Amino acid sequence: MSTFNPPHDLPDRIANVAQQVDLVIVVDDGSPKDPSDVLQRIEAKGGKAIRLPFNAGIAAALNAGINHAIHHASPDWFVTLDQDSEMSQGYVEAALATADRARSAGIEVGFIAAESINGHIGLVRDPGADFPEAFDPLQSGCVIPAETFRRVGLLDEDLFIDAVDSDFTMRVRQQGLRVLMGKGCDLTHTVGEARPMTILGWHVTLRGKKNYVHYHAPFRVYYIARNGVILVKRYLLSDPVWVAKRLYTEIIQHIVRLVYGPHRRQHLRAFLNGVRDGLRGHLGRIDDSLAAKLTVSPSPHDDESVGLK
Repeated sequence: MSTFNPPHDLPDRIANVAQQVDLVIVVDDGSPKDPSDVLQRIEAKGGKAIRLPFNAGIAAALNAGINHAIHHASPDWFVTLDQDSEMSQGYVEAALATADRARSAGIEVGFIAAESINGHIGLVRDPGADFPEAFDPLQSGCVIPAETFRRVGLLDEDLFIDAVDSDFTMRVRQQGLRVLMGKGCDLTHTVGEARPMTILGWHVTLRGKKNYVHYHAPFRVYYIARNGVILVKRYLLSDPVWVAKRLYTEIIQHIVRLVYGPHRRQHLRAFLNGVRDGLRGHLGRIDDSLAAKLTVSPSPHDDESVGLK
């Protein structure tokens, strides 16, 4: 599990994870707020806590945890999680059962993803298939065999955050492996902060229902835009349908964010700079000068630099 400014109740929520796996490894991604108390309580509950010296991005944080597990425990399977995710009871067992059934049917399994998030079934590539393949699964909640990392490699740290999971999914598929949805695997996950959808101060209301925008801080929008361009460049030729569908969804989200959401000027700047840097192939952490220009007043999720989507 990757963390960034981990919440005070995280050690209690990790108890559910500990019931489903042999070892819990929490990697703090250079939190500016001292996470010592939370990490100490995690270790008191039997987990392993690792602190990165600076904010290196979710790919680096998860890779650090994966490498630690490989060198100290040699597990057959890994589960990757965000700090704002919770697995349903029996999640891991259900994922492994899906993998066993798929392998019995002659399918090479790359990894197992959540079947549903917050109770909503995820998008699939092949509706009606006996073993549905996830379209663009969230990293959090993925149950990954060690063999997949040996064949595909670890997560791309140059992407820093956002689209790290999408890139890994495509690399897995390029190796001829399947990315399946785990039957009965439900993940509770926070996807952005819901903020009012407004037009000239009016809270958009349709059929008596007030509408909201799933908000991300502008610096996150930079990564979403930049890494979205990187994915197009990497995978358009090998899987144009997947790229086109994913790009369409992201464009709609950008439009809604720019038209209806707060901090539109900063979001537009973040989007344009992200597209520019994606076209130039500029990867890694956002430039400090640009990050400063994208700074807005704090909100509950403005420190969400461990998120992926």
